[in-house]
Amino acid sequence: MSSRMCSDTEPNKNFLQGNSERFTVIITESFETLELKFEDILKIQGKQRQKLYQEYSLQMKTLKRKLSEDAAEVKKHAKKLANIFKEQQKFIHQSLGIQKKRMEEFKDLCEQYLEKLVILRDSQGDSLIEEVRRLIATLEIKLLMLNRQQENAAGQLSLLDLLFS
Repeated sequence: MSSRMCSDTEPNKNFLQGNSERFTVIITESFETLELKFEDILKIQGKQRQKLYQEYSLQMKTLKRKLSEDAAEVKKHAKKLANIFKEQQKFIHQSLGIQKKRMEEFKDLCEQYLEKLVILRDSQGDSLIEEVRRLIATLEIKLLMLNRQQENAAGQLSLLDLLFS
């Protein structure tokens, strides 16, 4: 019996050893396959990350360029507006100077008229009437000229208002 057991154990041992070798081969192949798949997955993910990074970088560069262009445009418009504002200030200052000068001229004309009116009142005769007529005519001419100058200035102001509104 013992030889029978020995002979029975021998095939069992061979069978178990064969199965063990087959399992080892199967497990080794499975691990190799898993390792290859894992490497493929890592490569694919690396490529996807690289692609996403490149897309993100391109979007950020485009956004930065557009922001820079917009900032330059805003700066350009700000300079234009500042120049327009300076021109308006200059024009207003000039207009006020002209208006002040005209008011002084008008005041001087009125004073001259009053002085000559007093002279006329004090002096009697035909020359008085002639002098009044001459003074009134001179005053009317000067007032018309002053009125035209003010209308021209008002026209220029209204044109500027239309331009900047």
